[in-house]
Amino acid sequence: MKLFFIIFSILLSFSSLAIPLKRKDIRASRQLTKEQVANTLERAGFPREIVPVVTCIAEFESNFNPKAINKHNTNNTKDHGLFQINDIWMAKCKMSAKDLQNPFMNARCAFKVYQQQGLTAWVTYKKFKRTCLSYQIPNYSTTHLADVIVQNNQLM
Repeated sequence: MKLFFIIFSILLSFSSLAIPLKRKDIRASRQLTKEQVANTLERAGFPREIVPVVTCIAEFESNFNPKAINKHNTNNTKDHGLFQINDIWMAKCKMSAKDLQNPFMNARCAFKVYQQQGLTAWVTYKKFKRTCLSYQIPNYSTTHLADVIVQNNQLM
């Protein structure tokens, strides 16, 4: 019993020396849920019927990490945030690299990319098209997905 209290005291003293994480540090590394991403996309202007497909793209692009950065492009550019928006789009979206770490701003820029180039702007859509076209999110229906894609002159 005495040994138990000694070990417990030692462990307790080590835990008091641990440096607690700041709330900001925890949020900075936090991934979003697919429901949070879907809500953000809808607020950013994506048609509700296409939100599941675009959410799927975000999952494959960044694993829902708003701070994700890809520095390994062959043209020495970087890709930023949920949708891995390339540096080339920063001027077109009137955003900085820091802006693109904000999920809503990244989604707004992704909407602009979608409007100009469609879903095929993302290599992950081309690669995982079947998965993305059948991606499910509670409270989102993809019943009219094909209609929305055709209506917006996008390629399926």
